[in-house]
Amino acid sequence: MTRNRLLPTATALLVGALVVVSPAGPAHAHTELSRTSPAARSTVSKPLTAVTLTFSGLVRRPGTTVEVTGPDEVSYSDADAQVLDRTVTQKVKPLPVGTITVAWRTVSADGHTIKGSFTFTNKAAPPTPTADPTPTAAPTPTVEPSTPPAVSPAAATGTGDGGTSPALWWAVIVGLVLVVALGAGLLLRRRRSTST
Repeated sequence: MTRNRLLPTATALLVGALVVVSPAGPAHAHTELSRTSPAARSTVSKPLTAVTLTFSGLVRRPGTTVEVTGPDEVSYSDADAQVLDRTVTQKVKPLPVGTITVAWRTVSADGHTIKGSFTFTNKAAPPTPTADPTPTAAPTPTVEPSTPPAVSPAAATGTGDGGTSPALWWAVIVGLVLVVALGAGLLLRRRRSTST
């Protein structure tokens, strides 16, 4: 008789224990954020190219977003977040100096949506963009003004090294004619004076 009474009592206690424990089981199974890089409330002194979030369980790519915002409230997320098993990687553009806020949202393997945010301080100044060097213009060729060659006196009178000016020849001929005419005139006068 005692065994028959104990068996239902033990069964009832076991069922009651399962009912009490079963609601707590799924709560502990939910995926949570385990760690981040950079860590929350940390200070970064080197330029970052990405922010990494690691979860306690697998997460899904659809529905996963990571928004990295600077103190100027501008988003510095670069492209979509990449999901690999439990790790979410978000590439970032050069971050400004100051407090950086990371707001994340993802979906765990059991379909639950989880989200949160954390901050860290960035002390690494973004690189200063270097201006493209201005191409040097090709030097403009200087054209020297062409000066006409100096005209020699001989060239101005039409004479060169190879001959005499026609005007000079004419002057010589006219001179000879005058000399001949003068000589002939003198001869005629002498003849007339001697004939008389």
